[in-house]
Amino acid sequence: MKLSIIIPAYNVENYIEPCLQSCLEQDIEISDYEIIVVNDGSTDNTEEKVHFFAEAHPNLYLISQSNNGVGAARNKGVNCSKGEYIYFLDADDYIAKNTLGVLTKIIEHYNPDLLWFSSQNVFDNSFINSNTSELDITSNQVINGVEFLGSHDYKPEVWWYFIKKSFYIENKIVFYDKKFVQDAYITPTLISKAERIVHIPYDVHRYRVSNVSITRNTSEEHLKTHLKDLCYAIEKLFYLKKDLINTGITNSLAIKRIQAKQQYYVFIAITRFMRSSLKPKELKGMLSDFKTIDAYPLNVYWSTLSLKDPLNLTLTFIFNRSFLLYPSVHAYKVLNNLKNNVLRGVN
Repeated sequence: MKLSIIIPAYNVENYIEPCLQSCLEQDIEISDYEIIVVNDGSTDNTEEKVHFFAEAHPNLYLISQSNNGVGAARNKGVNCSKGEYIYFLDADDYIAKNTLGVLTKIIEHYNPDLLWFSSQNVFDNSFINSNTSELDITSNQVINGVEFLGSHDYKPEVWWYFIKKSFYIENKIVFYDKKFVQDAYITPTLISKAERIVHIPYDVHRYRVSNVSITRNTSEEHLKTHLKDLCYAIEKLFYLKKDLINTGITNSLAIKRIQAKQQYYVFIAITRFMRSSLKPKELKGMLSDFKTIDAYPLNVYWSTLSLKDPLNLTLTFIFNRSFLLYPSVHAYKVLNNLKNNVLRGVN
């Protein structure tokens, strides 16, 4: 079997059907791939909807477990998979119609550890066709992981990549028990260890933009959990960078790329802190910890080309200077509290 598509599913009854339909509307034999849905303790109709599909399609399997998080669900899917390659797809996203045929031909031709393709943001289920009309599968360059890190602004989300299962297992990759930024450490670790990576300009994945996103959720519990998980990812990236240096990696651009991602998460952590009820002394402690692992100040993050917009540059300037940062945090919290009080008064 060539491919296992692994889909963690938790309370996604409104999205799981188009996701599964997209995986089934493909131009390869059903014997060449399987779809594994790991129902992670859903309390809505997710399990029933998947079961309906599984009854009609022999290459679609439903596995149910108690709610253990997306990482545990992905790990379960890998353990049950039979494909030569694995692909992690989120249940609220989908893939373009008839794209798996090209992808499987490419993995047969190149035998890569990782195959990276393209994604686009969508708001509904209507973007079912790929925008790539023609692709020469023999004209792509094979590159090793360290060179790749040095020359590409890699995407951390795992749904950009097909992963060779034997490579994944040999490197003892497992997802950790965190709710957010699950891929922040997993993906660069995979890339850094890969001997063969192929990057193709092929439009495959659809990322559904939701109004209920991580950055829009302002509940205190959510903010604190997100901050905690960001700090974990920042620390893990430090140790990845350290391990690469200790193994004799001399590609300074690759090291810089990992540090830029690390500092990007610091940038996000500061913005999330501003929206929480945590006290300034906790921010000071957090930034002090970041300094010890070379993640703060943000002296590398700002240099990444994709992030050089005026707002990011202005915020980075403020975040790097305590005499600007703490008054800004205080002012933001005061204004945010006033806004919330006004809204509560209106309601």
